[in-house]
Amino acid sequence: MIKLLIAVLSGALLTTAFAPLGWWFVAFISPAILMMLWQQANRRQAIWIGYAFGLGFFSTGVSWVYNSIHEFGHAPVPFAVALTVLFSLTLAVFPAFVGWVQAPRQSTSQSNQSRAVFARYVLIFPAIWVLSEWVRGWLLTGFPWLQLGYSQLDTFFSTIAPVAGVLSGSWVIVVLIGFGFWVWSSTGKQRVMGVFGLLVLPIILLSLARVEWTDAVDKTLDVRLIQGNIAQENKWQSSWLVPTIDLYVGLTEENLDADLVVWPEVALPGRYSLFEQSVLTPLQAKLTQSNTDLMFGVLRKNEDGLHNALVRLNSDTEMYLKRHLVPFGEYIPFRNSLTWLKDMVELPSSDLSAGKVANTLSVGEFKVASSICYEDAYGSEVADMLPEANFLVNVSNDAWFGDSLAPHQHLEISRMRALETGRPLLRATSTGISAIVDHRGQIQSTSPQFELHVLKGSITPRTGATPYVIWQDKLIVILMLISLGAGLLLRRR
Repeated sequence: MIKLLIAVLSGALLTTAFAPLGWWFVAFISPAILMMLWQQANRRQAIWIGYAFGLGFFSTGVSWVYNSIHEFGHAPVPFAVALTVLFSLTLAVFPAFVGWVQAPRQSTSQSNQSRAVFARYVLIFPAIWVLSEWVRGWLLTGFPWLQLGYSQLDTFFSTIAPVAGVLSGSWVIVVLIGFGFWVWSSTGKQRVMGVFGLLVLPIILLSLARVEWTDAVDKTLDVRLIQGNIAQENKWQSSWLVPTIDLYVGLTEENLDADLVVWPEVALPGRYSLFEQSVLTPLQAKLTQSNTDLMFGVLRKNEDGLHNALVRLNSDTEMYLKRHLVPFGEYIPFRNSLTWLKDMVELPSSDLSAGKVANTLSVGEFKVASSICYEDAYGSEVADMLPEANFLVNVSNDAWFGDSLAPHQHLEISRMRALETGRPLLRATSTGISAIVDHRGQIQSTSPQFELHVLKGSITPRTGATPYVIWQDKLIVILMLISLGAGLLLRRR
């Protein structure tokens, strides 16, 4: 029971490694505590210890789910609590699975002990951790939130991300922990080899920090990100429609000296056709005259259904349709069985259709890789629009999360996409945190939360492709499968 309690607490502690606290070193301490608890545990014990760790981690790290369901979905408190707890209980299965795989199946002879220790700590444990994060990122549409690599964005441990993505950052953390346990558990030549691994990997990562994977063009873009600060409870109220339009149009007209103005996700709360003649056509004339591009979120109806869209407006019009919808937020899976859900939670846009094309949008001579809200959590989907795209734009409505951990975590996720692709990022949100991020994932400027704000700045578009853009997640997954297979074979010999 004591071990389970320690596991829960160490899992909860891991949340502090991520934004907003960003205590990156905890990402090494917390999994190391977990491995200490696993050391003498049998398979059954390892499963429960891993499950307790996951329960502590996810119940704190994604506690903002309650805000979305109750505060803004207006679900009854018991129902919101039950869904949040169920979500955490489900996610905790992944660390439990890691515990089951890494646990020794049988006692090993003294002659095989050193091989088994190396296999467990350096090959199996890091590989199955990363593979479990990868599976969590796509199973049942996926939830790639709080992958360990995100915690290292402001350290040199993240320099591997342009090579193999955020999952490779997770591997770096866990394999260094594994090397540490190998050193601790070994003697003689094995210990020397473990120390060698602990020293060489950071040196390689430091050398990667000097690599410029992409090239800057010889032109900058003057940009404006308009954060309207329309509260979620007001967004869909008819009394707020005209004030919302006046706010965004007025602030745009004040910033027509910029090359690009960006509004948040569904900044215009309704269908495109509602605003086309009365709002967008007059605004388009002004944009054309000043040669300013405007990107804004709106709902768009076509023959496939209603879409969450990002429109680029100047003398012509282009549109990107959101491809990866949020389950239970933008559509209801298993709709025939879950029709009662709409009676419990207010879901103003729960009947949306997914876009089918990863098309870029044009801003002057440059191409933009667009993502809407939660889509930027899927690195490979953003990379689908590269190397054609010269910079990234994410529009989001983080008002759903309220004053919780989620807006900070979401910005952290967006920053990783900039680092992986070697592209600057513009992030426009309804209530914050809007941001301008450089091609290394470093924040250039941000907006204050819950305030009306126009974020002004400039970016330099870039060309070329990082290794991650070419391989996406395939490289790290293949390497982890090889590591896992080699470790399991070595442990059985």
